[in-house]
Amino acid sequence: LDASFFYQAHQARLKQESMPALPLATWMPLVDGIKANLSEPSIPVLYGKPGLLKNDDHLHLNLDIFGSAFFMLSRYEELINLDRDNHDRFSATSSVAYKANFLERPLVDEYLEIFWECLIELWPDLDRKGCISKTFISCDVDQPYDCTVETIPRLVKTCAGDLLKRKSPLEMLKRINRFVFNKLGIYKFDRNYTFDWYMETCEKAGLKAAFYFIPTSKEPQNGCYEVTDKKVLRLMKKIYERGHEIGVHGTYQSYQDKKKIEQHKHLLETTLKRVGIKQEIKGNRQHYLRWDSAVTADYLDEVGFEYDTTGSYADRPGFRFGTSKEFSMWGWQSQTKLKLKQRPLVIMECSVISDMYVGLGYSQETEALMMRLKQVSLKLGGNFALLWHNSHFHNTQDKNLFEKIAFKII
Repeated sequence: LDASFFYQAHQARLKQESMPALPLATWMPLVDGIKANLSEPSIPVLYGKPGLLKNDDHLHLNLDIFGSAFFMLSRYEELINLDRDNHDRFSATSSVAYKANFLERPLVDEYLEIFWECLIELWPDLDRKGCISKTFISCDVDQPYDCTVETIPRLVKTCAGDLLKRKSPLEMLKRINRFVFNKLGIYKFDRNYTFDWYMETCEKAGLKAAFYFIPTSKEPQNGCYEVTDKKVLRLMKKIYERGHEIGVHGTYQSYQDKKKIEQHKHLLETTLKRVGIKQEIKGNRQHYLRWDSAVTADYLDEVGFEYDTTGSYADRPGFRFGTSKEFSMWGWQSQTKLKLKQRPLVIMECSVISDMYVGLGYSQETEALMMRLKQVSLKLGGNFALLWHNSHFHNTQDKNLFEKIAFKII
């Protein structure tokens, strides 16, 4: 088809002309006798056109499934559209998925359902390999402890703000109290130290969480700890002993820097070995979800990560890659399929709750949105990956919502 992705991409050579034309056409497969497992009756057509042609024992599917899937999985559009936010991130609101209103649908998974229905119409005896859906709970350890009580200068500065700016002597006293107890290794007053509750809650549901640590905070925008800190080592040993996963939270600066990615992975690995933690580092998620589709996947693959789970937008939840299933990533540098798997992140809690992003707070709308995304992920045989920071459990609403979204059976 002249309208297919690969034809247009070849002709336009990474230019705007190869992008899907908005508004997208839509197709209702049921009208053509295709009873596919879809989240909605009609489906957007990225490349190709609506409809299906039947001729005896032949089917001609006008929808360009393979080209459309490659467009989504490779993040082709992020090489074409150079819009970036103040953290150099490609935003959800710049994406075709958002503009065409399918960000909350795993479009690639739905295309696969259509393809399967066409196959079994031709060959009814085909067997389909089953998928076991999984729930992945993960935590980006940006601030394992209250950063404002890490040092005396920082404590004095923040306490001054409590008195002069926030007019809260009580908060100042609480902060001093946290400083004293944290120095004694007692973290019951530190709102960020929620790891015991976090792991216990996951374990009750039969799940193990993944905790991604920033290897070093020597550069700005990277928290307030080093993985070599004694209290951080004690925390990682506790995580390991309880059977949860430790991974890398790639630093703010590393997403375009292969050398930093390699150095930081090596730093965490050698640190764990030194204290007797015998866990291989397999997973990565980039800090602030910073990602450059032109290079980041290649770099992570080259330094030996098995999987990445950065795959969501910071400003909106949903299906950045058009799927909730784990898949082999495409390397634009190497021009080939990589060993690196992508484990798409569906929801980051602050993307929905925070006023910086969608800003729904702790409303019924928040719960409905999160549950809808979980439901559609699992309905199509995919996985549900949820990120909830240890430092985002400052009230009972956080804990209640986390437990409901993470562990409620759909």
